Amino acid sequence: MTELLLLTGANGRTGRAVLKSMVKARIPVRAFIRDAAQEKALLDLGASECVVGDLNDAASINSAAAGVTKILHIGPPMHPDELAITERLVAASKAEDINQFIYYSVMHPLRREVRHHRLKLDAEEQLIESGVPYTILQPSRYMQHVDPLWPRIVEDGIHAMPFDIGKPFSVVDLADLADACAVVAGSESHLFATYELAGPEALSQSDMAQIIENEIKRPVQAQAVPLDVVEEKARAAGANDDRIEQMVIMNRHYDSHGFLGNSNVLEYLLGRPANRYRSYIQSLSRR
Repeated sequence: MTELLLLTGANGRTGRAVLKSMVKARIPVRAFIRDAAQEKALLDLGASECVVGDLNDAASINSAAAGVTKILHIGPPMHPDELAITERLVAASKAEDINQFIYYSVMHPLRREVRHHRLKLDAEEQLIESGVPYTILQPSRYMQHVDPLWPRIVEDGIHAMPFDIGKPFSVVDLADLADACAVVAGSESHLFATYELAGPEALSQSDMAQIIENEIKRPVQAQAVPLDVVEEKARAAGANDDRIEQMVIMNRHYDSHGFLGNSNVLEYLLGRPANRYRSYIQSLSRR
């Protein structure tokens, strides 16, 4: 059977990055999308084909999975039905007798106070006990979270996030994570492995602001955004009550504990050093 990977969440930021890396690695991808209008853009990025479906509908998942040999599941961000969606995909995997289910989880899913961590932990457990050959990837917070802040950073010199400016994070470049996905999908040597994927530095907001300041050659100040302001902006942007509540819980947790991991496994997969924050900021400033 010809290798074919079903990629869920293909039109999201993570999905598009993963698709690009799969194309570079010459791994054929069937992109699972919610809207047929997204098809042309993903085919232009190199998807072999696209299927339109609903992750909440078992029939459309079964249809999308027909004939694939691998599944890489990137769940909708902070979705309350993460476990049920994964259960449907696992059932489809069993029916198709796929040879690898790659689950894009989160670093430290055992942080059960945060619902999307807890649901991913439950999904990991369900996958491990399913009998389906699996690989679990546990990514840290992205360096790319600075992207929407960039215009204000450049114009006003303000680096503002909803965390204590001294709390450290092992932020990771999404491009590195995407390449790691392709490595894992390209070899059977990663079956039944669980990989923590963190960046190579422990950086606080203050550290990040200093790195940016050094690169753009103007003062940059780190600021902690109050959670009530986060809630107000999310509501104004159209987020529903559940999404807002979970964002607040997550940000409060990270504000208290930070988010630290180790880059050894990521660098093992990549066969090279993981990208550092300064390098990412340099590339961002050249855009």
